[in-house]
Amino acid sequence: MFDTKSLCLNLIERSDVATALSTSGQVDARYLAANGTYLTLIERIWDELDGQSLIGKGSAIDDAARERRLGLLDRQGFYDCEQAVIGTASGRRVAVEISAQRIWCSGLACDLEFFRPLGPLADPVEASDHDARPLPRACFRPELQANLQMLSGFDRTILMRRMLTAVAEGGLLVAKVAPNPSIIRFSEVLRNRLAPYLSAERGGAETKLDFSALDAATAERHLLDMAGDIWSLIHFAKDSDAARLLERLVAPYTRPPSLLVGKTGS
Repeated sequence: MFDTKSLCLNLIERSDVATALSTSGQVDARYLAANGTYLTLIERIWDELDGQSLIGKGSAIDDAARERRLGLLDRQGFYDCEQAVIGTASGRRVAVEISAQRIWCSGLACDLEFFRPLGPLADPVEASDHDARPLPRACFRPELQANLQMLSGFDRTILMRRMLTAVAEGGLLVAKVAPNPSIIRFSEVLRNRLAPYLSAERGGAETKLDFSALDAATAERHLLDMAGDIWSLIHFAKDSDAARLLERLVAPYTRPPSLLVGKTGS
């Protein structure tokens, strides 16, 4: 049958990325179709989703960010590369990038969404010299580095997790006290990267994080990568008060990479 619904279903089936089609609406949107890549992403089978609510049974998380994305679809009919967090059948939260289009499918207003998973605190990607774009990395302060070498494996693991938690939670909260555009964007990106580590078992506060599954080496790598991002933000910050606030997050533990030392004076 040659109609918009059959054409749309064919597009979804052939898509190489996670794709889902639903009716439009903030609270009453329901699944119409999804491909295998999407089902794998959210750990579901189609029989669990067919005709079901995106919020009640599917991956959608009803929050302000989703409301804003739906507003974009209402006003302009599409959006591109919006970062978001979705849920899976096992209860995990997954950071993704979504592009979407409002379409009319055989007379019914629908939303066609394409999902690209974003790695949680992604490990560095293997790349050629031409493709590599490494983030600036920080290093530990010399006195801290000397003390770390004397710690037992267990103590070092606990300390790394605690330092990572302090820096990460501070990075999420800093936009509330220094709400300039660059810091707000940084906190939003960081929240999406940290979504899999948000803990629902610590009073329900969304800024509480759980890194208890990380070993010392992994926690250290994430800490230094995150601190490097913050030092870079400090380096380019135009607001001196915001820069000093960010520096308090990372200066107790780390120093900026050498290319930033001249600007920050550290």
